[in-house]
Amino acid sequence: MPLQLLPCTDADMARTFAILSDAFGHEHPYIEAAFPAHETPAGRAAGGERMLAIKNSDPTATFLKVVDTETGEMIAQAKWNIFKDNIPPELDLDGDFWGDDLEEKEYAQHLCREYLIPRRKAIRESGGNLVSLDLLTVDPKHQRRGAGRMLVQWGTKKADELGFTAVVEASDYGRDLYESEGFQEIERWESRLPEKWAHRGKQKFIWMVRPAKKAE
Repeated sequence: MPLQLLPCTDADMARTFAILSDAFGHEHPYIEAAFPAHETPAGRAAGGERMLAIKNSDPTATFLKVVDTETGEMIAQAKWNIFKDNIPPELDLDGDFWGDDLEEKEYAQHLCREYLIPRRKAIRESGGNLVSLDLLTVDPKHQRRGAGRMLVQWGTKKADELGFTAVVEASDYGRDLYESEGFQEIERWESRLPEKWAHRGKQKFIWMVRPAKKAE
């Protein structure tokens, strides 16, 4: 069944978030905190709306999808951020997605800040010239078909065209794919938590960097 890579439209954002929710499940504390009850209809509706808002407000973001051309089904999605002479303000996660539970909002904001430490440092050190893979998920029913590689290669090609370094926060599951596309493991990252949240989940990932290609 042939696969096709396409840019996402506004109408794709609900499906984009559904794939993210299905693929991440409940294994990632950062996703759990940032997108409350993401597996529920209400949580998915809110998540889709947030993806749409990001798509239409972040000029550095490119949302992509992979479609099974025989069924027309969207089976994978990714969000790449391309920074060109652009060091964006380091804003906190915000919104009313946590209702009146300010503790949960504070926890989500803390995990977000921790998660973004290596990426924000890389953006600053690059002078705002960096390619960053922010999200990549494949529908669990369609994994191991090459969709993830298609989405990775779109960004690495863009990085090579620009002569930029590319970065990604990888899971253990995705590490081998990224390594096969030129990313190098730099460090194993674990979010730090203050004592009041010592019992709660810490977000872990592998910080990977794909060095810029030298101009020939």
